[in-house]
Amino acid sequence: MISPKPLLAQIDFGDETGDMVDPIELTTYFVEQDTFHSFLDPKKRIAIATAKKGIGKSALIQWLSYRVAQDRPDALVIKCRGSDLTRNQFGLTSKLESPNDYIRDWMVRICALANRRLASELEIAISDDQMTLVESAELDGFKSKNLVGSLTSRLTKLLGRLAPTQQKAQNDVELLKRANTRQLWILIDDLDATFQNTPEECLSISTFFSACRYLAQDVKDTSFRITMRSNVWAVIRRFDESLDKMEQYVSEINWQESDFRRLLYRRIKSQLVELRMDPPVIERGASQQQIENQHIALVFVPKVTWGVEEVQTYRVIYTLSYHRPRWAIQLCKLAQKEALPRDNLINKGHIDSIWGEYGAKRIADLVAEHKHQCKEIEELVNAFRGAERLMKRDELIRWIKNHITNHLRPFIDGKQIAAPVDVAHFLYRIGFIVARSDEPRGYEHYSFESMPDFLTSRTNDDFGMSWEIHPCYREALDIVKMNKAKRDKMIRARQVASKARSK
Repeated sequence: MISPKPLLAQIDFGDETGDMVDPIELTTYFVEQDTFHSFLDPKKRIAIATAKKGIGKSALIQWLSYRVAQDRPDALVIKCRGSDLTRNQFGLTSKLESPNDYIRDWMVRICALANRRLASELEIAISDDQMTLVESAELDGFKSKNLVGSLTSRLTKLLGRLAPTQQKAQNDVELLKRANTRQLWILIDDLDATFQNTPEECLSISTFFSACRYLAQDVKDTSFRITMRSNVWAVIRRFDESLDKMEQYVSEINWQESDFRRLLYRRIKSQLVELRMDPPVIERGASQQQIENQHIALVFVPKVTWGVEEVQTYRVIYTLSYHRPRWAIQLCKLAQKEALPRDNLINKGHIDSIWGEYGAKRIADLVAEHKHQCKEIEELVNAFRGAERLMKRDELIRWIKNHITNHLRPFIDGKQIAAPVDVAHFLYRIGFIVARSDEPRGYEHYSFESMPDFLTSRTNDDFGMSWEIHPCYREALDIVKMNKAKRDKMIRARQVASKARSK
């Protein structure tokens, strides 16, 4: 069926947050990266996905819960948030002092969580207190046993004490016996949702992982899948040396350009199906990349000018969204609103028009994401208002000195900072600035993840790198744009280099 309206006027780019989407709908456009499939392996007892906000941690947990339930119908799958595991959710009030106290307390909470879910699933009529009561002494009895089986045995005894003569209790016991060998999958999203960088909270979060490791060692058929922010993992990893044993279970979620192209393609394709619109005509023998590009061209102009070259439009979305799917969907929605009703395709002019509004959202996200590391982060970011988009190292240090450290001594990760280079390193670490190497043939960007040692020395010039405020923040901060003369010079240099290579 051919719709009289263009796709741009009808497309819904979808929900920005994965945990709000129906799992079946999510599977129609979820991009299955190779790393994600290892999370489905039951032999991998613990798997931790770290990522910045907006990368897709919640979507991963939603996808995992659906896939595990489909692949293993008999498994008990518990999906929860970090906030569901706080002590007050279980009525725990005892004082915790040593790390072992915290570890034991986490083990109690995890078992209580499974107990609640099991009782709820089997519709066992006992009170919340009875469901969640797990004495610490019982944990030792779970060793070398199936955790679900141990908990069901416990509930069987409890039911026998509560109502030994009632038919309901007898039926519940039979149900529990059938559940004795079930695999348990515990999926925890945003473990660090309320994390503040204090010694108490670092101890609490770090001991959670020790509790998971002990349970995975001591009981059968239990798998943990956990997501948390990359920077919080880095903080607690430095806090607790014992977490070096957990490093092998950690995977950082990253999005490449090809993943991003596939994300837009799958969203557009799912909408064509939902709207019953004809797909684009695909030439025989077309590659998967060509198919993806043809779908994207139904909504975006194929190429735009970006800096000094022509690039695929999805690459601009990839750059401005800082490789984060949630930010990309927000950007697409804003650009769609700007384009309609005058145009049928999103072009660079529409993106430019909403860049400032979009950048303000990005700054707000940056502040929310890293407030726990530096309470003055908003002031640090706003200190760059009107700055040059690209600075050499000494220019960057001078700007920070004049606009920040001469007036403010920020606290970063609990330490008061006076040296401009330390402020620069923090801004590099959180991705506000990136390193850039300029070559006649083009330029390369380096992030903290790829080159963590940059801006750590007061004497090293970091290989002569330039420092660039990331594009997603520039318009909102009135960052000085590259003037025409400088841009033309770069274009000519690139053209000369291209001719030299062709000879």
